[in-house]
Amino acid sequence: MTGDIVDFPDIIEIPIFPLPNVVLFPRTVLPLHIFEPRYKQMVGDALGGSRKIGMVLLQPGWESGYHGNPEVFETGSAGVITECKSLEEGRYDLLLSGRDRFRILEFIQKTPYRVARVQWLKEVLPSDREASDIATQLTWNFNQLNQESVSSEMSLDLLEKLDFATLVNSICSSLSLSVYDKQQLLEMDNLKTRARAILAVLKQQVSAGRFVSQFSHLKPEDPGVN
Repeated sequence: MTGDIVDFPDIIEIPIFPLPNVVLFPRTVLPLHIFEPRYKQMVGDALGGSRKIGMVLLQPGWESGYHGNPEVFETGSAGVITECKSLEEGRYDLLLSGRDRFRILEFIQKTPYRVARVQWLKEVLPSDREASDIATQLTWNFNQLNQESVSSEMSLDLLEKLDFATLVNSICSSLSLSVYDKQQLLEMDNLKTRARAILAVLKQQVSAGRFVSQFSHLKPEDPGVN
C-alpha cells in the first residue's frame, strides 16, 4: 500500500443524521437508539434501501434550532446498518458500522429528514514501513494509558491484530476528547497525519496519568474528606 490512495465512487445521495455529541470514524462501530419521528422514518427508509446513513456533527449553537435544520460540519462518515432491533412505537436500536468519510456538497431534501449529495473523501495511506512504525508506537502508548485505569474495551492482543486504518480510527474514537477535537481528526485526509496527531495526544495523556499517579498516596481514605 505504498503511498496509495484508496479509490472510491465519487458522489452519492445519502440520508444525514446530525448529532451534537458523536463523531463516527471509518472502521468503527456506533450503537444508536432512534426515537425521533423524523429519524425513525429515515431508518425505515434506509433499511428498505442501501442501509447507509451519513453521520455528521452539529456545529456549536445547535441548541436553539435542533428541531429544525441547524448547521452541521461538512465532513462526516457514512455508516451501514449492520444490526437492527425494532422496538415499540417505531423506535430502533441500531449498530452502525463506519465506512468512508464524505464531504457534503448540497442538501437536496430537508424534510422530514435531510438528504445530501456527498462526495467521498480519499484517504492517503502511509507506506507499509511507516505504518508499522507508527502502529507500534500507538499500540504501546495506548496500552500504557489503559494500564493507568483509562476505561477501554480494546485489549493489547486486539490492537495488535488490527490493520493500520482500523487501529488509528479506533483509538481516535475511543479516547476521551471533545467532539470538536475528534472532528478535526476526522477531517484529516492523510491517515499518517491523523495517526501522528493522535499519537501526540496519547503520549500527553500517558505523561499526565503518570504525573497524577505520583500523588495517589495523598488521597484521603474517606472521599468525603477535603
